[in-house]
Amino acid sequence: MLGCLAWSQQSSSSQNMSTGKAFLDKAAQINLGEIELGKLAEQKGHNSAIRDFGKRMVEDHSKAQDQLKVVAEKEGISLPTQPATSAMDLHHQLMQTSGAAFDQLYIQHMLSGHRGAIDAFDNEIEHGHNPEIKSYAENVLPVIQDHIRIAEDVAGKMELAGKNGLNQPDKAIAALAKPE
Repeated sequence: MLGCLAWSQQSSSSQNMSTGKAFLDKAAQINLGEIELGKLAEQKGHNSAIRDFGKRMVEDHSKAQDQLKVVAEKEGISLPTQPATSAMDLHHQLMQTSGAAFDQLYIQHMLSGHRGAIDAFDNEIEHGHNPEIKSYAENVLPVIQDHIRIAEDVAGKMELAGKNGLNQPDKAIAALAKPE
């Protein structure tokens, strides 16, 4: 996740992360980043599984962003309209990369970024005080967890890092991870 990268880079300790508005801001940056990076993966992915994963990121994070806007509006909070700087830097780096190198860089950042995002969402669920915001985190966390499982599956099939498959194969992207 492009935005998930922002989570992992900006806060290695989710225990110290503030909740509430700060969480909403970061969640918006995650969604916006994932949408942009997913579009890029759809266009530039060398492997069909990377392209399919990118499409899934666009769909899921667009939906999550729409839900987040509803929560923010209820709370009277303005959300960022751009991904985090670190996410934009990764986007630029990926624009300069192609082929299998693109796929590898993309999936590695998806794995590390999703781990950071899971920690942040867990932190909000555990320590947040606002029921609306906690509910958003609780609803979106399983989606992020699915993303990391799919990313691990894709990475394993590409013989990169992660597992050689999922515990829940029905969560995997149907496309085989072979270059076309």
